[in-house]
Amino acid sequence: MHPALADHLNPGCVELAERLHACHVEHKWAKFFGKCNALSEALNQCLGSEFEVRRKKQLVEARARRARIEAKWREMSDDDREHAAFERMEQERRREKRE
Repeated sequence: MHPALADHLNPGCVELAERLHACHVEHKWAKFFGKCNALSEALNQCLGSEFEVRRKKQLVEARARRARIEAKWREMSDDDREHAAFERMEQERRREKRE
């Protein structure tokens, strides 16, 4: 069974999800014997491909974000870096105390 699908995250799979849901409603007992399996498999493949597209996009964005941060670190003086590292450690300590 598939979780509730967000239309905005899976726009290409909305039609398949609706068809699968309609198949499950129409074939209340036959769905247990494989009546809707082809639609389910098609939806799985669609969701997998959309996940892969999102993953690749996020990877590109993460690498760009990392490059910007590393460039800023290179621009900082040694004192600034030490201060930033100390601030991060303090934030982590405060976060651990809250948990």
